[in-house]
Amino acid sequence: MPNTVVIHGPQGCGKTRNAQALAAHFGCSRIVDDWNGRSKIEEGSLVLINSMVFRIKASALPVGRRFVPFSKAMAEAGLVSAAA
Repeated sequence: MPNTVVIHGPQGCGKTRNAQALAAHFGCSRIVDDWNGRSKIEEGSLVLINSMVFRIKASALPVGRRFVPFSKAMAEAGLVSAAA
């Protein structure tokens, strides 16, 4: 089953700049930048959002998706030290 990962962090933190490397690390085949929380997302997507504050339509995301803060995703991918 394809991996779907939602990465959240503040605007300007580097989500888009590091999207290709993060997608490769998490095994995602496509990138959805600045997702609106409502559009249907295909399995295997790396989804980038500015905040976890807005409402997410549950049926828009595949089952088994993973939510990861940007700083944790960067550390997990080895793009920064875990202490950063």
